[in-house]
Amino acid sequence: MEPMRNLLTTALALAMGLAGAPAAQAQIQADFEQLITTSGATNGAAQVCGAAPPDLARHKATARANLQRYATEFGYQADRFDALFEQGRHDGETMMLDMRKSGVDGCAGMMGSFQHERDIGYDEMKQGVAEITDGLPEPQDP
Repeated sequence: MEPMRNLLTTALALAMGLAGAPAAQAQIQADFEQLITTSGATNGAAQVCGAAPPDLARHKATARANLQRYATEFGYQADRFDALFEQGRHDGETMMLDMRKSGVDGCAGMMGSFQHERDIGYDEMKQGVAEITDGLPEPQDP
């Protein structure tokens, strides 16, 4: 299994549900926002595991570019990116610290995912979302 499908894939699968399922617009937006939060969690967890500040910054920049493009393509609002990403960072930090307290070291898998996501291209990110959500939403007209 590719590194991208470790922690991030599991979280996204739980957060996104099925793309074609009927849902209110607010729930659909919330599902997209969970993608942002999950990306932030990867970043925060990687920081606890020793990722270097330039790598953390590059990961955030990559996530921002990819998720803003995704938002534009599929009609989501990405204006809360920074707040949601920071919320996710805090959650990721807490998760990794709790794992350490319980004697579990998840850093090897986390760092593999983080390094992959740090440089992931838009099409590969979108394909990963499609795989775990059984498809993509309909693109929005410009």
